[in-house]
Amino acid sequence: MNVIHLFKQKVEALQIRCRAILFWYFFKNFEIIIGRNLRIRGGNGLHSFGDKLIIYDNVVFEVYNKSAIIKVGKNCICSFGVIFSCSDKIEIGDNVWIGEYSSIRDSTHVFSSQTNLGEIEDMVSSIKIGNNVWIGRGSIILPGSLIEDNVVIGANSLVKGRCEANSLYVGNPAYLKKKLF
Repeated sequence: MNVIHLFKQKVEALQIRCRAILFWYFFKNFEIIIGRNLRIRGGNGLHSFGDKLIIYDNVVFEVYNKSAIIKVGKNCICSFGVIFSCSDKIEIGDNVWIGEYSSIRDSTHVFSSQTNLGEIEDMVSSIKIGNNVWIGRGSIILPGSLIEDNVVIGANSLVKGRCEANSLYVGNPAYLKKKLF
């Protein structure tokens, strides 16, 4: 029984080392805290991640081509189950908190009744999120969105377009609820 337990410990230690190598390849930064079950699909691209990034459990990074760029600033938090889906560019500033189960996607499918699904190229448009932004739980950030500095996005909001600085946005679709300063 002790031999089996010892073998399992050795396998787990090897898995941890392999994960560290994979994370270094993708994040190129050891000042990052990473939870369990991080998934990186694709992984190629030009990515940069600032210091003191915290990634909770079950976060997914999907990268669809070699020219895709994901940039995340310093002191950011990606809570449980956040999905980044990048075909072009997702840029996130410093001090950004992303609530659990939120989705940030810079591409979406195009639908036409004249064409079968998958036969039309996806619509792709970069996303930029400024500094000091709080994205509430379950929010969806759609292609082409610009969230300026000092913005709060309420839980379960759907963001498409521009969110002005120093503001609170809520709803589906997200609308300006009030100016914060």
